[in-house]
Amino acid sequence: MLDAAKPHLLRVIGPNCVGILASGAHLNASFAPLTPRPGGVAFVTQSGALLTAVLDWADTRGIGFSHLVSLGGMADVDFEDMLDYLANDESTSAILLYIEAVTHARKFMSAARAAARSKPVIVCKSGRHAESARAARSHSGALAGSDAVYDAAFRRAGMLRVFALEELFAAVETLAHARRPNGERLAIVTNGGGMGILATDRLLDERGQLAELTPASIEQLNKVLPGAWSHANPVDIVGDATEQRRFVSAHAAARRWCRRAG
Repeated sequence: MLDAAKPHLLRVIGPNCVGILASGAHLNASFAPLTPRPGGVAFVTQSGALLTAVLDWADTRGIGFSHLVSLGGMADVDFEDMLDYLANDESTSAILLYIEAVTHARKFMSAARAAARSKPVIVCKSGRHAESARAARSHSGALAGSDAVYDAAFRRAGMLRVFALEELFAAVETLAHARRPNGERLAIVTNGGGMGILATDRLLDERGQLAELTPASIEQLNKVLPGAWSHANPVDIVGDATEQRRFVSAHAAARRWCRRAG
């Protein structure tokens, strides 16, 4: 197959894959049961079953994709090729990867670094243990390798790693609906002081910065929150918060602050 394709400069996806779906090009070259809604998230996976699972889950939540690509055995096109393409694709705002194995380490690191510099890249790597690595090899034909090496490579390239299907779904939903921040400052809204402290610790662990609330922001929050609120960031709206107070009023005030702060 590859020998026949090479003289014509044709690239081959697969084998053992579901195919490709590209919303912007109105392309459904797959046997997936649904056509995805248009969106900014690209999902590239070695597992065709995972592609259809993510597609089914996203459709019920109104989440769209720019691309859904099932690579299968990667006889030709691999993660590196897709990262290079998606990093320069204007319709793609974020990239998600499900990886069982990487076939060309240097090529992967180069493509991953370039992609992660321009947009969020989230990776779910399976085969973390010896038994599951053997299962991955029988599934895709590739040797999974040491998980510690993969973990270090993902961090060095600037990609965020998730470890479970639930985290992958959460990443899709977050990237599909959230706007990217235009700075490192963050305001935390919580109805429990302990959760706010944990969130602050994690933010600082990741070298983020807590935003400092301006007097005008505090005045706006005073109008919608009880007197016992924290009057600082994290914004603790107190544990007895009703549904209305919980996030509707506080979010409206925070949005006004964000517009002023830029």
